[in-house]
Amino acid sequence: MLRTLQRLLFPVLNALGPLLLILAIAMMVPLLIALRNHETTIPEFLISIAICICSGVLLFFSTKRYRSELHIRNGFLLVTLSWFSAVLFSSIPFTLLLPDVSYHRIFFETMSCLTTTGATSLNGLDALPLSLNYWRCLLSWLGGMGIIVLAVAVLPLLGVGGAQLFKAENSNLFKDTKLTPRIADTAKALYSIYILFSVCCAVAYHWAGMSWDDAVLFTFTTVSLSGISPYDQSIGHFNSVAIEMVAVFFIVFSGFNFSLHFTAWRQRSIWAYFSDVEAKAWIFMIICGTAVVFAGLTFNQFYPDWQTTLRHSLFTVASLFSTTGYTTVDYSQWPMSFGYFLLFCSLFASCSGSTGGGVKMIRMLIVIKKGLLSLETLLRPRDYLPLRVGQIEISDKITSTVFAFFALHVLVVFISSFIIAMTGVDFTSAFSTVLACIANTGPGLGEVGPTANYASSNPVQLWIGSFCMFVGRLELFSVFVLFTRTFWRN
Repeated sequence: MLRTLQRLLFPVLNALGPLLLILAIAMMVPLLIALRNHETTIPEFLISIAICICSGVLLFFSTKRYRSELHIRNGFLLVTLSWFSAVLFSSIPFTLLLPDVSYHRIFFETMSCLTTTGATSLNGLDALPLSLNYWRCLLSWLGGMGIIVLAVAVLPLLGVGGAQLFKAENSNLFKDTKLTPRIADTAKALYSIYILFSVCCAVAYHWAGMSWDDAVLFTFTTVSLSGISPYDQSIGHFNSVAIEMVAVFFIVFSGFNFSLHFTAWRQRSIWAYFSDVEAKAWIFMIICGTAVVFAGLTFNQFYPDWQTTLRHSLFTVASLFSTTGYTTVDYSQWPMSFGYFLLFCSLFASCSGSTGGGVKMIRMLIVIKKGLLSLETLLRPRDYLPLRVGQIEISDKITSTVFAFFALHVLVVFISSFIIAMTGVDFTSAFSTVLACIANTGPGLGEVGPTANYASSNPVQLWIGSFCMFVGRLELFSVFVLFTRTFWRN
């Protein structure tokens, strides 16, 4: 047992130390906001920073002799522990500043921010200190691209093992595809695009009418496809067409695979977006989803004119399909069960390698293509019919992994929904809670609908929701592999 700890756990704890230092540096942003505005939150953020620094230094130096190259099993363990530790340590400012709020709500809130889910268990967001809202939104921005990707980009101490960490956290299905020869350069390139895109988004929001603080806050949660908002009414607080259209543009852009942005930038051509089958499917989903919702609302005369109908159709489809979760209207009141349609599509519409959550579009395309290919095989049993998605031939190994992922996904959804329903929650609220959390979408239906939140949810519902957000963001396998006997076998 001791040898297993030395080989697996201790090198991971050594690498975890610097990650806590990154978190401490991130906490300096809300601290500077508190200093600028002369808020009373300064001591709480100083204490939180001190705890992170001390814990990080202690972990690093106490396990320094076990430092070694990180392999694939170390990668899975570090990704899971780093995200979980980030939630625990990021919750410290909430715990200190909101002493009357129970910890299960604080843990849920922190998990929601870091996993870019956008569900909130807090009421009175408008009245929170600006520094705390900065911390909520900044966590979403850090979680959008991934804290491990950030670490690989800025921490050379991770060395060659950084490739294994990048694979373990990255949602791109074809993980062996390299953008650059060195994985650290790949991480830096992705973060450079992420930062540049964030700056453009903030400027656009300010141009559309937001103050600079609001522009930065909503930039954090737009490019990360989080949907966390400093206002109870979400982005509907502004009631501005210009702001909503800026959000739609950057939401759609963030829904693409960021590797595709890198390719387009390197080739100095937008052709990359039109040649990628997943990107085309993403745009197709947005257009078709908007058309379906627009047609349904128009047929039922839900809004007085077609401009208003198109505005709410486009924004809500883009927001929900991308797992952002911004809301401007109560779509649960729309006719024809559009709420279920939007929630279901949020499970798979965004691209792999994007900042969105869910199953991802590429997996759904593989499942659909495999189904069609199976029908064709019945008619041509002697022919070799390879499974292709676009120009890429999909191996049997990847296909099996995709179907296993779907099976595990369904199992987690139904078991979690059943547990929540057993606590007395109606099935619509229970089922939509699990779907919204595991897809990192945020708002659900029923008691957790777009005009409500999770503040009135019971502890079991919040703990299960937190679990679903966590495994959903890490795409299930990275977490569940730790509970297999093979993982811990020598």
